[in-house]
Amino acid sequence: MKTLYLSVLFLFLSACAGIPIESITSNYSDASLKEDIGQYLTATDPNVENEIIDRLNSNNVSHSRIKSLLRQSLDERKGPAGTLLDEKILIGAKTYSYAIFVPESKEKSLPMIVILHGMGGSGFNTLPAWVERLQNRFIIVCPSYPMGAWWSPNAEQLVMGLVQKTSSSYPVDMNRVFLAGLSNGAIGAYMIGMFYPDTFAGIVPIAGSVTPRYMHFLVNLNNTPVYMIQGEHDPIFPISLSRRIYQILSDMKYPVVYREHKESGNAHGGHFLPEKEVPALQEWLLAQKRDPNPKTVRMTREANHMESIHWARFSRGIQLAALQIPGPEKERVNIKDGKIGTFFATNLGDNQIEMMGSNIVECELLLNEDMVDLDKTIYVSKQSIADQNGKLVTGAKLPAYHQKATRDLSVLLSGFKKRRDPTLLYDAKIKISWEESTRFASLP
Repeated sequence: MKTLYLSVLFLFLSACAGIPIESITSNYSDASLKEDIGQYLTATDPNVENEIIDRLNSNNVSHSRIKSLLRQSLDERKGPAGTLLDEKILIGAKTYSYAIFVPESKEKSLPMIVILHGMGGSGFNTLPAWVERLQNRFIIVCPSYPMGAWWSPNAEQLVMGLVQKTSSSYPVDMNRVFLAGLSNGAIGAYMIGMFYPDTFAGIVPIAGSVTPRYMHFLVNLNNTPVYMIQGEHDPIFPISLSRRIYQILSDMKYPVVYREHKESGNAHGGHFLPEKEVPALQEWLLAQKRDPNPKTVRMTREANHMESIHWARFSRGIQLAALQIPGPEKERVNIKDGKIGTFFATNLGDNQIEMMGSNIVECELLLNEDMVDLDKTIYVSKQSIADQNGKLVTGAKLPAYHQKATRDLSVLLSGFKKRRDPTLLYDAKIKISWEESTRFASLP
């Protein structure tokens, strides 16, 4: 991971080199700004981070200038084209292998797809077929994980780490990153896709599913299209599970395509990807693009996954469950019974945001100038949701926040440091206590 940070730092400093001196505040040199931003991105001490933020603020460095520099770093990624079958990445204290293909292309950026193998597979033997299937149009990354246990926390960290590493080294279009998987890999595509939906422009589970316990988290996919492929005669994953997932997504009016084939002549019965399904899948992939700032964000959360989704975060909940499926490697275990938290946030326009949720103690809204006018008052309302005899009932709409949001460089830089995604940059953060008695008199 240290190598990743140094790589991003190098790209950032390179991007800064072309900025004219007149665009920099007179009391803050080009060299000083580059050094401070670089130190922030590699710092492990919060005190160092705070010192750098204070220095940037005292020199009146603008958010727009820093965001411009971070976005320019995308143009400096020059990783070589070709096929590499035994690349390494360090996650925690362990090194994992992966295979990668980068096509020769004159395009400024390319879509990327991460493909997860099934039990007994590997990234090495997964990559060649997909290079042929996707016809030099995608950067393809195929990691290897023991037993294909992609539902485990270690495997999750591997996938997310690879997205960061690859996108910092190669010309990845950050709004066209996909996650696919076959069999056990399909479980991983669902699980990681549901827990980190804003990373992906779409997920592609093939010949696999999740159990009803995890179908609660399909709510998170309202802005992440799903392309499902499964055989009617699949002897390993019951077709009823995929049909149920399709029904849930369809009922919620989420973007979903379900392809159910009847082939069964393969060695694994119907448990495979028929090649005749590939052209339509490729066409679908090429048509998808992530919206960095969707108007509505919906989520269900448990204690092991409390990260933001796009611009909203369920930061603390009431007696939340901690769900975890053990994997084959040693990893931190956090499993407990409890509740699932629900949080919906909608940007209504005109600086008005509406929130709804259940089992919430605290939530956060991340804002940028593409979403709201930060020089004007922002109006946020909240409503509680309760389950009464199987029906969701909403409480009264109450005012939750009526004031301006403060631009904060620590929000901007810490967000980039964590995600390494220059297309998801936020200027301000609003933190709201759900249970606190409101001090605002009325709604607008």
